[in-house]
Amino acid sequence: MPDIENMTPGEVLAEASVADFIKALGLSIAEAQRALDENSVDQIGEFIRPREGLDGRSLLDLGLSPAFYHYQHADISCSMQLSLRVEKDLSVGVNLSGSFSDTSTSDENRSESTTSTESGSTEVSRERTAEIEIQSASTGAVSIGGREFQLSGGDPLTRIRALQEAVRSDASAGVPRLLYEPTPRTFTITTDAPPDRVHTTSNTVAFLGSASDFAIIQIDANADTSYVFNGTTTIATTAQGDLDTYAAHVEAQVQAAGYTTLLASPTSPLVTVNFATGLHHFQETNPDGPVDNTGDRSRLKLIALVARARNLAITVQGYADAQRYPGGQAISDQENRRLGDRRAAEIKAILESYGADPARVKITPSTGAADANADVTAGGSRANVNFRRVDVRIPGRPHWLSVKSNTAAQAMSGIDPDRRAPGSTGNGFIFLLATQALSLSGMKCTIDGTDFPFSGSAAGGHASGSAEAYAVNLRDDINGNASVDYQASADGNIVTVFGKSSPFKVTLLTAENRQIQLSGRDGVSIKREFTRTSTSSLTRQNTGNRTVAVGASVDVRFGRQFEMNVTGNSAISARLVSIPAPPQFLETIKEYLRQDNEG
Repeated sequence: MPDIENMTPGEVLAEASVADFIKALGLSIAEAQRALDENSVDQIGEFIRPREGLDGRSLLDLGLSPAFYHYQHADISCSMQLSLRVEKDLSVGVNLSGSFSDTSTSDENRSESTTSTESGSTEVSRERTAEIEIQSASTGAVSIGGREFQLSGGDPLTRIRALQEAVRSDASAGVPRLLYEPTPRTFTITTDAPPDRVHTTSNTVAFLGSASDFAIIQIDANADTSYVFNGTTTIATTAQGDLDTYAAHVEAQVQAAGYTTLLASPTSPLVTVNFATGLHHFQETNPDGPVDNTGDRSRLKLIALVARARNLAITVQGYADAQRYPGGQAISDQENRRLGDRRAAEIKAILESYGADPARVKITPSTGAADANADVTAGGSRANVNFRRVDVRIPGRPHWLSVKSNTAAQAMSGIDPDRRAPGSTGNGFIFLLATQALSLSGMKCTIDGTDFPFSGSAAGGHASGSAEAYAVNLRDDINGNASVDYQASADGNIVTVFGKSSPFKVTLLTAENRQIQLSGRDGVSIKREFTRTSTSSLTRQNTGNRTVAVGASVDVRFGRQFEMNVTGNSAISARLVSIPAPPQFLETIKEYLRQDNEG
């Protein structure tokens, strides 16, 4: 039986075979017609039987024949009643039982019996950071751990670096590392000075004068080459066993002629800038440590200029050494990487100030103290200036030899081979920066519509006409103008302009457990306090038995019952007409009777 639970009424009606019912009625009429025809045939025997009263003749002989009947038309009518009932029953029974016992005594006979004892104490101490903001023009103060530090100095960078050194050197403050990051502000800075003397960006003015000639020699072939420095100095070199040996040979010959050189192989940095412990700003030298970057500012300027002239990319990457906090706790990898990246950012800013394309100066993420830690494992010192550095590279270059003249007789002119055209290959000079005494009389720079004439008078311990003297005088002129909303700092031959309300973001680090409170005033605001330390102890003892028993039973019953009834009635009305027997039929009968009589 088909599953009629989800059937439509039409589908149920079709399943009831109504078509078969009507078909059966039609077949009944056909069966009646056949019965009538058979009855007429059966009467033939009476019509052909000889009869005595007729002198032995039959009815057929008298001209009588059996009658045949035919349905002239028939009407069929039917009706049907259909009823359907579906019953479905679902019953579910659930029986759940359980027991639980927990006692304080142990029983070795029970397989689930356990006895455990745990006691101890733990103390958690973690590296913590806080954040403050100091407006560039602020001369306020910040209180750290009960110690107050006054901002002092004539310009923003001087004040922030003095604060950095004061906090780091004060053990009572408990903050051995302090990093700062300026919030840049865009200014409209222009100058009427030649671009090879003064270069401006949206927040810097760099004076590019040079007291010496600088050149870069490209060495990419191990071949005999004569290098012409000027009309009287030509240095001849000969091919060596390999390119590396040849490059060292060229450097030795140039040094022998009295020039200062620095050879950089394709895999080595062009410049490595070192830093004092925990600091990230450029210093020529540091009297408190073995930091000596003498000449590196000129080399950075040289790299920026040659990269701009030849459309080269520059990468910078910073590192940290493996020193610890004063209490002996290791500095986290995250914070050492943060320090390395801040060092790289400082050098990137210097390169861009000298004219390097910002879009082509990329910072490679710092690996922090990873290299330094490996060196310590091998027996090295944790305080190692060689790991407190930034490497500056130009990827894909050959050997480069930077050359600096030391006397007027070493001036470089008429150089050869001259490879200064961008993309040129072969041994030779690819860049030359001639000695250039700054003479900027009557020239100026304009910052957001305000003019500041250049002055090269001796200032800040720098000789008259030097790039550093021009920078100090411009800084002082800007800071002496109370009508503008910015201040400036001079760092070497670069002047950086800061909005007075633009803040320095300052991050403080400590590893001490004590609570260090922060407060600030007059342009110093606390953005995030130090997170608190946590100390916890734990003593736990547990002995006992535990038994759990659970029982469950589920009884599900499902039943379905279907009932379908089909009832109906029908009626047939038909009209019969009598027709004579077919003549051929009668002739056939008569012929049959004659043959029978003759035989």
